[in-house]
Amino acid sequence: MKIWNGYGSEHSMNLVLIGKFKRAQDAEKVEKDIDTLSAQAWEDESHSIPFADPENQRFSDDMLSLLRSLSLHTLGPSEPGQLVSDHHLDREDSRITVTTDEADVSAFVKIFIEAGAKVEIFSAHDYPSDSTDTD
Repeated sequence: MKIWNGYGSEHSMNLVLIGKFKRAQDAEKVEKDIDTLSAQAWEDESHSIPFADPENQRFSDDMLSLLRSLSLHTLGPSEPGQLVSDHHLDREDSRITVTTDEADVSAFVKIFIEAGAKVEIFSAHDYPSDSTDTD
């Protein structure tokens, strides 16, 4: 008889990530940048080898060029894939709210902070009323 030990991620995080920007134009630009990065990440994932060793993870030439053009210098090679994970992004004036069941949201955090946002992250499991606050 074999006994299997494993780790599962069936529990959803139900994370809420809020970026509050100084101006609505900043939030609008970040939303467009995320859309552009997501499209490139989809393209890159269709040509990648899944579960590559970290030392073999690299940006595609197109992604590297895009990151340079957007002046995003803190993302690592595995992070753009977070932008194509299951999430919902909503922009209202100078505020962007991302909701997701994923635990890895560092790409969003880095993009928001590089654009000058104040960032808040919490679990809607623990703070359900905060996910609809507008302040």
